[in-house]
Amino acid sequence: MADEQGMIRRFACAEKAPDTAAGVSTTSGYRLPADFVDRSVARLVTVSGMYATFFLAMYILHSVTPLGQSLPRDLKVFYGITALLGVGLGLGVAVFTYTSKLPGMVKLDIGLGFEIAGALLISLAETRYPLHSAEIIRGHSSIALWLVFFVLLVPTCRMRSVMAAFLTAAMGPLGYWINVRMFGIPPPTFSQAVFLYSGVVLSAAIALPMSRIIYSLGAQVSKARELGSYEMIEMIGRGGMGEVWRARHRMLVRQAAIKLIRPESLFGGGSGQPEAARRRFEREAQAIAGLQSPNTVTLYDYGVNHEGTFYYAMELLDGLDFDSLVQRFGPLPASRVAYLIEQACDSLAEAHARGLTHRDIKPKNIFLCRLGLNYDFVKVLDFGLAKWQDSSADTRLTREGVTTGTPAFMAPELALASDNIDSRADIYALGCVAYWLLTGKLVFEASTAMAMALSHVQSEPVPPSQRTELEIPQPLEALVMQCLSKAPENRPQSVREMARQLSLIRSSHRWTSAEAEEWWRVHHPSPCCHTQPPGEAAADSATAMLTAN
Repeated sequence: MADEQGMIRRFACAEKAPDTAAGVSTTSGYRLPADFVDRSVARLVTVSGMYATFFLAMYILHSVTPLGQSLPRDLKVFYGITALLGVGLGLGVAVFTYTSKLPGMVKLDIGLGFEIAGALLISLAETRYPLHSAEIIRGHSSIALWLVFFVLLVPTCRMRSVMAAFLTAAMGPLGYWINVRMFGIPPPTFSQAVFLYSGVVLSAAIALPMSRIIYSLGAQVSKARELGSYEMIEMIGRGGMGEVWRARHRMLVRQAAIKLIRPESLFGGGSGQPEAARRRFEREAQAIAGLQSPNTVTLYDYGVNHEGTFYYAMELLDGLDFDSLVQRFGPLPASRVAYLIEQACDSLAEAHARGLTHRDIKPKNIFLCRLGLNYDFVKVLDFGLAKWQDSSADTRLTREGVTTGTPAFMAPELALASDNIDSRADIYALGCVAYWLLTGKLVFEASTAMAMALSHVQSEPVPPSQRTELEIPQPLEALVMQCLSKAPENRPQSVREMARQLSLIRSSHRWTSAEAEEWWRVHHPSPCCHTQPPGEAAADSATAMLTAN
């Protein structure tokens, strides 16, 4: 732990800042946020490329133009060598920064070295031409512009920026002194030196408040992104109800997914509803936290931030949701579908036993992941539209009298906004999900949400075997069609019953763990740990956790 804290201090430039949010004076370390650092690194690449371009232009100026033709040969050679060094330095830093796998803060530290070395080259180039003692200098050294430009575009740890700024300013006189010693040019008079470098010294002095302001902005962003014990790293998804961020627990260094929910999305932003929205949110969080099935997403924490936005901290999953699974790889073998739906039944069985109906089962809310050494592990997500099966208004997680859910996977009784909605609505939706996995198609196709809902109420579905070339065992097809019955009493009466039937089907059509592992090795070989920034899998996880209602 001591080594880890040392690395944090070294690379993250931690600083102490007062925190009085709870009315108690405490101290808390803040870092520049990860995306703030990433943007600074990107600007460092741009600045170093511009530096190389400047020296290339200087070489052309002193070799091709009439001004260059009038220069002595030794000056032309010197400017050529200096330009070559400048181009090499700028391009070298740009390529290294862009391709290196080093942490962002280390790249910014290297950038400070580039700032100092770049200033030395500028000084050598601009002071190589001899000055007469009576010559009046108008303007200041270009190092002043370079210094301010660098501090603004490539912010890093405050104290390091200030130290680098004064070292950069010192490169002006140093470059002049090198030219005096190596080429015998006359040293500047006192007045010339004052005119030439006063602007550089002032720029270095200004770098102190500038760096403080820029770093404070970054620290404020970092502080604003702290939710409870979690620090948000980067946004990985956005949906109708809010956003999902990749986050890290500050003490446990555990990765998590933070789901931010806008208050107005809970009750439409109506006046007089904040307290009801808060109660609904707390009830939902408590409902999820009370579920212990390994096939239900794990809730770590929940709360409300300083802006009144609700948030959950959940496990960050490695995989993809059922919607993305079929979109990318097409329909699945029947044996695998039975295996996956049976796991979803295990999650819902516990929720139903506790009197909780999900009401928004759909492919985007069922996640296929790799959990430790377990492959094809199913997680059911987003109980945001869940409803307790008693009639108490205080225990409902959704608004009264409002049709909720996703039309393509909505049971007829949900589409009709019936008062008698129970766990069999989830069974109907599971049948729709199984249909999607088997065929790669929705049960009904319609151009509008209303037409889709009416199809679930009025139309009979086509058996899945008629919409795919893959073989579907008759018992599995019969179970799917039973789940899609219009009348709840004609469906399996519980997900436990449905799971038992799936288990019998799987006994003769088994999807093995070896097949699952091979599929993941070929199609999704990314490591299951999240010590690296998430890529496509994290975006899929975020999409699955967002409700687009």
